[in-house]
Amino acid sequence: MVKKRRNFTDAQIVDLTESQEIAYHKLADCVKENGNNEVNHKVYHVKEEYGKGRIDEIHFEDVIISTLVFKLKRDVVLKQKLKIDFVQLSFLIEGERVISILNCDDIFLESGDSYLANIKSFEGTSKITGNKTYKEVKVKLSNSFLAKHGFFNDLKLKELIDDNLILPITNEMMSILETFEKVRFEGTARLIYLKAKVFEMLAVQVSNYKNEHLSNNAFQNSNVLKKLLCIQKRINENLAINYSVAELAKEVGINKTVLNKEFLRVFGKTVHEYSIDKKIEKSKSLLLNTDIPIYEIAEQIGYKNATHFSAAFKRQEGITPKKFKNSL
Repeated sequence: MVKKRRNFTDAQIVDLTESQEIAYHKLADCVKENGNNEVNHKVYHVKEEYGKGRIDEIHFEDVIISTLVFKLKRDVVLKQKLKIDFVQLSFLIEGERVISILNCDDIFLESGDSYLANIKSFEGTSKITGNKTYKEVKVKLSNSFLAKHGFFNDLKLKELIDDNLILPITNEMMSILETFEKVRFEGTARLIYLKAKVFEMLAVQVSNYKNEHLSNNAFQNSNVLKKLLCIQKRINENLAINYSVAELAKEVGINKTVLNKEFLRVFGKTVHEYSIDKKIEKSKSLLLNTDIPIYEIAEQIGYKNATHFSAAFKRQEGITPKKFKNSL
């Protein structure tokens, strides 16, 4: 029997690959807009088919400040292909999001995570976890805005694929974020206030990246999602080793029952199913692109012999490795 693989089967897919518009505009309808030539404020309500909540969007010059507060009915996967060069500050105050970039490791974000990144292009997905409150503040800045105010003179920004991208939201930064909900200025005074706050956020976040004690390494194993990421990487990089759930759970300091439950929730399959999938995926690549004997392929992905490997391959793909290779 050919095994059916789960791939976002329980999620709503929103395909934006043919569009360059802001992702959440597909999730919500604009219900209110006011402002002037200097500052424009739009309010969106999340469409009933996706859930409940609102999105506030403030535009000025080449800056967009977005505050997202909603609860989705189920997981939503946003598929995007962007060719826009911009800088983004993201602060996930509450909720979970998984960013998957083509040919790169997944980026796991949950309550209290933040990043500052130069996004030159993007091809991949962003999955927002449903059935729980999601609150995020995003600041999108054009390169021309930053250059105009001298921020590119000695500013070295990370990209989404770089190591140590994710930082915890500090108390200082949280205080700044909370002020956006209390803005009472109007007109030019509001523009000056908002620009000052954006500059302050940039300065604080850049400083946080420079402080080694706030680096991602110190927080890498501090919560469940990041522990799952560690396990995923361990499996991917060591396919010749057959880890037990108990071994992996002990390694990252998590209960094995919780590990099984959370791994299934995040990746759509159990630890064992995920491991088998990766082994078979690797074997298919070797069968397709090399002349390595089947028994050696079996050893490389952790099977005792070719017989055990062939049986596992047939359960997964419906045919034996030999027939698979001969059919190419």
